Amino acid sequence: KLKYNVKGMSCSTCVAHVENSAKKVIKSDNLSVSLLTNSLVVNVEEGVNEEKLFSDLKKELKSAGYTLERVDNKKNKEETAEYKKGIKKLIISAALTLILMFVAMGHMFGIPMPKLFEQNPYLFGLLQFLITLPVIILNFKFFKNGIRALIKGSPNMDSLIAIGSGASVIYGVVAIIIMFVGQINENSAIVHLYLHNLYFEGAAMILVLVSFGKMLEGRARAKAASAIGELSKMMPATASVLRDGKFTEIPTEEIKVGDIVELFAGDTVPVDGCVIEGFGSADESALSGESIPKEKNIGDSVSTASVFLSGYIKIKAEKIGEETSLLRIIRLLEDAAASKAPIARIADRVSAVFVPIVIAISVLTACIWMIATGDINMAFQCAISTLVISCPCALGLATPMAIMVAEGRGASMGILIRSAEALENLRSVKYFLTDKTGTITEGKPVVTDVICYSDEEKFLRVAYISESMSSHPLSNAICNFAKEKGADEKYFEISAEGIEIFQGKGIKTVIKEKDNSNICLIGRPELFEEQGVFIEESILKELEMLEEKGRTAVICTLDKTPLGILGIFDKERADSKTAIFELKKMGIEPIMLTGDNDKSAKAICDACGIERYHARLLPEDKEGLIREYSQSGRTVMVGDGVNDAPALASADIGVAIGAGTDIAIDCADVILTKNSLNDAVSAISLSKACVTTIKQNLFWGLFYNVICIPVAAGALYPLFGITLSPMIAAGAMSFSSLFVAFNSLRLKYKKIYINKNETISEEENDMFGKTKTV
Repeated sequence: KLKYNVKGMSCSTCVAHVENSAKKVIKSDNLSVSLLTNSLVVNVEEGVNEEKLFSDLKKELKSAGYTLERVDNKKNKEETAEYKKGIKKLIISAALTLILMFVAMGHMFGIPMPKLFEQNPYLFGLLQFLITLPVIILNFKFFKNGIRALIKGSPNMDSLIAIGSGASVIYGVVAIIIMFVGQINENSAIVHLYLHNLYFEGAAMILVLVSFGKMLEGRARAKAASAIGELSKMMPATASVLRDGKFTEIPTEEIKVGDIVELFAGDTVPVDGCVIEGFGSADESALSGESIPKEKNIGDSVSTASVFLSGYIKIKAEKIGEETSLLRIIRLLEDAAASKAPIARIADRVSAVFVPIVIAISVLTACIWMIATGDINMAFQCAISTLVISCPCALGLATPMAIMVAEGRGASMGILIRSAEALENLRSVKYFLTDKTGTITEGKPVVTDVICYSDEEKFLRVAYISESMSSHPLSNAICNFAKEKGADEKYFEISAEGIEIFQGKGIKTVIKEKDNSNICLIGRPELFEEQGVFIEESILKELEMLEEKGRTAVICTLDKTPLGILGIFDKERADSKTAIFELKKMGIEPIMLTGDNDKSAKAICDACGIERYHARLLPEDKEGLIREYSQSGRTVMVGDGVNDAPALASADIGVAIGAGTDIAIDCADVILTKNSLNDAVSAISLSKACVTTIKQNLFWGLFYNVICIPVAAGALYPLFGITLSPMIAAGAMSFSSLFVAFNSLRLKYKKIYINKNETISEEENDMFGKTKTV
């Protein structure tokens, strides 16, 4: 994924032109253009010549009137300086425009006109032109960009401003010449006609109002992007790192993988790493949204941007730079902001033809009024007002502005959404499919039952040495239980090798004890059937009894001889029941998919209120079920493990529990950093609020143009004698963009569902109905 900056975009029409130019170099489904971030994001395969691609894209965009640049984070200072320079230009332009209006309209308020101007009216016009000229020079970017785009055959917002303001100035200059000639010929009627219809103040005011609107719009954009900006500031500039036997303060970017970093209370963690010495507590709210500090001991992981609150620790750097959790989140948010939601295509289709149509309407308006009234002033005013009021800025901002604010709101809650498409589609989910272990349950299974058929000590030693080779949650539960019983201290008498994992069924290892090597199997009955190991009916019945108690039961054999059964239980999360209840209130059907046995699955479903579940599933079974459900409605799949990755990728929207594996997170569209199903409900609620805001923005953006263009063209004049001056048109146009911007910012404070850990009453619980076995 390559990201570039694009200079010269001012409205959604520009976005369409940039996309069309880029499509000449790369396929349309591999690129996205964002007006909000002024960026072009391109997806390419490895091995592509990036230099040639950049050169080709730059050439095509230049021919369309835009500048392509590589992303350079060091340009922030330049952008700040440019912003301050823009403010100064705006203040000077506004001051000159006020003086111009005083000169042009003073006589309307009883201020007498100097005798020099009364005797030489053309000098009165010339003075207005001289005051207007600096305003044009200070805001010449509108003319430069607009006229260039017009010449290239791709007119944009700047083109409308340039035509409108430029035509007013040209009209005023011609009027001065006509007045000069009229005075020489002593034609007082024509001099009087043009004396108070010069439109210089209109040209200047258009530029000032549009620039002012753009400045406020820019501030609103910056506020919308504040979540990303605040995250970027959290990376500490320096860190204390062990170099040459002593700790030295060095720049964070110089830290390498394997370096030892020391942290005192108040320090911000500069890298992702593992605690190797000391203990303390850390505030991880910047990344997870979880305000409760986490205790950190030897072996625990720490993440970039966490604030170390108390104690003293040394950590070993494991991930640095772009690989750290903080920069991955920032990159994810930036990609999402640059991506395009399906609903944005409405604005794209309209904007692609909007400006040429507006120019045509403006010309037609001038012709109609000239023919109908013969009044050149009336025709000119209506044509200019139509041009200025029609700028499609609001349409261009309608979707990306809301998307960015929603992304930032989600990030502050510990909900990371990868793309605008995922954010939009979450609102229309029909099936909410979820894994059991680590998702609905706590993901911390414990051994609760032990049935031995031989020496218990040997049974636990064999189970420990075999399961210690696996990282599965059930393996961890068995190893932890064996440690408590002291089995790990005695396993040196035996060793295991050649682990073979059967997804969803169990494991197979070779146990070496003295001079003997025997096959060890630990897992479900299906594993033993496949391996040709006979299990007595009485043992299967005992296993079934444990499953009826809601336990996950596994059999352990050594050299085809049963050593015992272990019953493992993983308690449901405290807030899972609340989340399921809220999903049902939204009209979404929750369904549990698990590789566990039927009875354990039913016990968890009964506890949480899930009516439908599928048990004893292999990873490929989960993927197949996702495809089936997707045929009758939009699906969400929630998971955390390697075995969930295919299902996450197959679902319309994949949601990864943040504490899950990297591969699950990489396959997901949404990441819940706080490991709570309630946050999935919050994400759906956020999606609904975001799409509602986008629809409001699009409605008002389109409604504004539908209503204002006829008014500006003079549709109300025959009935009510009402026309719009170009100045009022410019103000109305700026207001429409600001309305969209500030309406989007409301998302920061809009009420959405938040994880409240509420208790479900018995009456509410009854509405769940009975659980269906599928």
